Amino acid sequence: SSGQGSSPQTPPAANDSLMSLYASPQRPPLSALLGHVRRLSKDQVGCRLLQQSLEEEGPVAATAILNEGLSFWGEAMVDPFGNYLFQKILEKITLEERVVLVRSVSARLVNASLNLHGTRSVQKVVELCAADEMSLKASVSSDGQLPTGTAAAILTQSLAPSAARLCIDSHGNHVIQRILLKLPYHHCQFVFDAVAASVGDVARHRHGCCVIQRCLDSPMSEARSHLVRRIVEKSLELMQDAYGNYVVQYVLDVCGDDEVHAVCESVIGKVGSLAIQKFSSNVMEKCLERCTDRVRELYLTELSDPERIRELMMDPFGNYVVQRALSVASHAQAVRLVEAMTPHLIALQAVRNSASLKRIMTKICRRFPNFNLGGGIVEGLGENEQ
Repeated sequence: SSGQGSSPQTPPAANDSLMSLYASPQRPPLSALLGHVRRLSKDQVGCRLLQQSLEEEGPVAATAILNEGLSFWGEAMVDPFGNYLFQKILEKITLEERVVLVRSVSARLVNASLNLHGTRSVQKVVELCAADEMSLKASVSSDGQLPTGTAAAILTQSLAPSAARLCIDSHGNHVIQRILLKLPYHHCQFVFDAVAASVGDVARHRHGCCVIQRCLDSPMSEARSHLVRRIVEKSLELMQDAYGNYVVQYVLDVCGDDEVHAVCESVIGKVGSLAIQKFSSNVMEKCLERCTDRVRELYLTELSDPERIRELMMDPFGNYVVQRALSVASHAQAVRLVEAMTPHLIALQAVRNSASLKRIMTKICRRFPNFNLGGGIVEGLGENEQ
């Protein structure tokens, strides 16, 4: 059996050698560290010694440490200390060596992305892949063809089968967002395709909805257009979800008129029911602002329905939709809406301390300064037809 204090993997002599490295008053030379890289990478002090060697001894140290670690860099990526060494070695090796390193860990990139420490390692891979892509583009061959088998290509091909899962993971989503931010479009397309294929699940997730917003921030492309079409197809369902509603609102904020109008058209006939739901009411307010005049007329007709207006006025969410409608409506539409509300405002005077009714009255008086319940609707509105 092994002696006390040693492990089956580490003979006592190796332990003694490591202890002497730690006890040395000066930084040990690279030659003393080589042969112990795996063990040192899992230890705070040892990891620091290796990083110092990389900083001070240059490319020779980088190549030597890289080669010794090729069998276990996948472990180091997710280690609490080893991930710092992995990130440092990525920075110090050459572009060609980075391809070798990324290929050596390619089978572990998905699991590393899902790991608290590993996600930092993979994000560093993304950053350096992006820098390499810039270098390659600057020195592209005379035929204009970018080389294949780059570190970025290996990275994205390894992550692509699990892209949707990564989008909704608390650690993995940061890797995907870094890819969207840093890498050129042809290396990001797998994200758009995966999100479009699973848009219902991804958009309704707290992390996934953020990834989709980053997708929508990207320049126009066929993959982006396809994703937007998929969101529009499911917009009615998504706008009623705690996270999906943010995705639909983002489409209304940043997409083109055709996509915006498609979303706005999808809610015609459902304005009343969507206005009184916590999440879709936010989308309804934005639709009122972004829709065409023709669609806004249909919205206001629904909102002015005498059978529904009282519920909308009193509802904690619906009252905000009514206020927004008063702000964006034409004069004739606003008159019609106020006329529909007036009988209920009179009947509800006893509960006028209601916060929602106070807000509505404030909005009416701002739009029509001469309005008062006692004076009647014609008198209240007649002097402000502008």
